[in-house]
Amino acid sequence: ISFVWISISLVGGVLVSLICLRQTDLKSLIAYSSVAHMGIVLAGLLTMTYWGLSGSYTLMIAHGLCSSGLFCLANVSYERLGSRSLLINKGLLNFMP
Repeated sequence: ISFVWISISLVGGVLVSLICLRQTDLKSLIAYSSVAHMGIVLAGLLTMTYWGLSGSYTLMIAHGLCSSGLFCLANVSYERLGSRSLLINKGLLNFMP
């Protein structure tokens, strides 16, 4: 029965990743990518193998570190420009290296 849950979590992760491709708001993009990561973590945990468990553990640690940093950077760009839109914030690497 875990095959069914693995399939559901992987399909959900792929669908949420496709939703991420259409986002223009920075915070919603980060939040949707978090949901996609947790779908992959759930699929890895349900495999109950060494590679699945260690990969899920590694992804959880990496996600916890990167997601908080991304939210911080989104807040910094919002404070400086007053917008969370990707259309307005694109090309900021040229201005704020």
